[in-house]
Amino acid sequence: MSSPTVSVVIPCFDQGHYLREALQSVLAQTLPPAEIVVVDDGSTDNTAAIAREYSKVRCIHQRNRGLASARNAGAAHTTGEHIVFLDADDRLKPDALAIGVRELVAHPACALVWGRCVRIDQDGRELPTVPPPPVVGDAFEALLRNNFIWTPAVAMFRRSVCGPLLRFNPAVDAAADYELYLRIVRHFPIHGHAGVVAEYRLHGASMSSNASLMLSSTMDVLRAQQPYLARHRAYARAHDQGRRTWQFHYGEQLLRQMEQQAHGRRRWREVAATIAVLARYYPRGLARHLARRVLPGGDRPADGGNAATKRVAQPESDLVS
Repeated sequence: MSSPTVSVVIPCFDQGHYLREALQSVLAQTLPPAEIVVVDDGSTDNTAAIAREYSKVRCIHQRNRGLASARNAGAAHTTGEHIVFLDADDRLKPDALAIGVRELVAHPACALVWGRCVRIDQDGRELPTVPPPPVVGDAFEALLRNNFIWTPAVAMFRRSVCGPLLRFNPAVDAAADYELYLRIVRHFPIHGHAGVVAEYRLHGASMSSNASLMLSSTMDVLRAQQPYLARHRAYARAHDQGRRTWQFHYGEQLLRQMEQQAHGRRRWREVAATIAVLARYYPRGLARHLARRVLPGGDRPADGGNAATKRVAQPESDLVS
């Protein structure tokens, strides 16, 4: 039997300085991909020139429409039985495609399989990484609590099963991958494995470092799940836990950011924008923070420690709306 064909889609917007590493990681696969498509999402750097350096890479161009749109455009230009979405600043491990195909073959009913990743810094050095715990039981319930598919590169999709659903939602661009997983798992089984298949780069210019965008997008994704919570009593509890987790994770980042903005000259417009996001998506955390600033002694922990650290250390259930 011939091996199933795998397509790799790499959306790229002004990440040309990382793109070569991403492409080389795909070309070094022990199971070669059938096609590699780079989507130049209106880049102003050398993205297109780098893609043209590789004869096995097809580059398509569009005006800047965002990450979700670029992934969709790339998928529409592929024909492989299986598909992987690799962000331009991440890298695949050499056996990533082989492992993904092996797992999909072993689980023929699954719409996608996912594995693990290691975190790397902006220079490609490996960072300490604690993998998420294995998913046991209902995958939709587990996804409501947290997105355990850390980066799209760890997932491989089976087009024949989830093809009609395989579209990222531009309305929640920063969390469109999370929304897609939730939508797929409501209809089809998915499977997780222990293989480390990708390197997930953390750097200041990544979309995931924008706490305001991530908080608003993730909360909108979770809000859209509310019509499906009545299917199972545990779904509502998982949804509430997920909402609290994301509010705390990104909300506390925004509170610390707001403190820094407030000390800058002529940055009140940025402060106002941050407050608006917090008021909508993390109101209790914002109210508690403002109360500490207004009430006597509320800005300083009694033991003289760092106030921001103390806020993060508080129970998440006491910090959300």
